[in-house]
Amino acid sequence: MSPQAAAIEVGYQFPSVSVVVSREMISAYAAASYDFNPLHLDEDWMAEAEFGSTRFGAVIAHGLMTYSLVTRMLTDVVYRLGGWHERCEMRFTAPVRAGDTVTTSGIVSHVRPMGAQLLYVAAVRAERQDATVVAIGDAMGRVPIGPLWAGEAVQRAMMGRAGPDR
Repeated sequence: MSPQAAAIEVGYQFPSVSVVVSREMISAYAAASYDFNPLHLDEDWMAEAEFGSTRFGAVIAHGLMTYSLVTRMLTDVVYRLGGWHERCEMRFTAPVRAGDTVTTSGIVSHVRPMGAQLLYVAAVRAERQDATVVAIGDAMGRVPIGPLWAGEAVQRAMMGRAGPDR
């Protein structure tokens, strides 16, 4: 098995991503996604809005913005190894507001060789600074088993230096 695939094994923990969510970030995501729902943009409206028995009291971030932080965590590792993530399914469990710090985590729970690739499944989640889980789910992806490029690919990936030596 190549060093690339060996890095992704049962128990492997993806390096977390932590981001402080700002009002500007929420607005930028609304513009990028064309999702201008007032629950993401209008503080006055959210101060009064009720969703059944739930009141958020302030603007909340898009769930898919949180999702994108989780997929970034996966891609930061597997893309540098020549792989990709194929799917990520998450359930959003609590709101994220401006000022919250969102931190992702992921741990590989299953691996299976499939031809020249190693399929992985990981349990993933995102939490606020107070340890409240805001999203939880699972992800799946692949990394090559055979040699991808010469050199210390795994160490380079962990140090943030991408790209093959050619």
